[in-house]
Amino acid sequence: MNLNHLTDEQFAELLAGNKNDEHARRHVECCAACSQELAAMSAAVGDLNFASLRWAERRALDIKVPSQWALNWHALPGWGATMAAVLIFGVALGAHMQVRNSVEPALQPAHTVSAPSADELAEDNQLMRSINNELSEQGPQVVASDVDASSHEARHRSIREVSN
Repeated sequence: MNLNHLTDEQFAELLAGNKNDEHARRHVECCAACSQELAAMSAAVGDLNFASLRWAERRALDIKVPSQWALNWHALPGWGATMAAVLIFGVALGAHMQVRNSVEPALQPAHTVSAPSADELAEDNQLMRSINNELSEQGPQVVASDVDASSHEARHRSIREVSN
């Protein structure tokens, strides 16, 4: 048989009840030193289990169960904090709703924009022609019909933008 003894890991596996390592199991059956070591370790673990069980039983006797009144009394701070949070949320929501309602009327337009009348368009066109005449004396010629069409189109575009 193999002269090498088992490692600590192999002993731990055998103590844990792992029977998968066939080599380690056979070695313990054949080697008296490893068999004694395994028995000593097993006894130590058993003693530790027994001692910890006794300690836990004695400790359990010393622990006092609190009364139902004490359990409920300690729950009150949690309920108080929850109720305070709900109250704060409600006040904040109410203030927000009040501010929103007071701001909305101010956002409505003071007057509505209507389309210009034909007289206003004629006045605007006349003004544009006079400007065009002044500029034509100073620089290159611009056809008045182009100015009329572009001013009329620009005027309608700006009115559509404002009304939307």
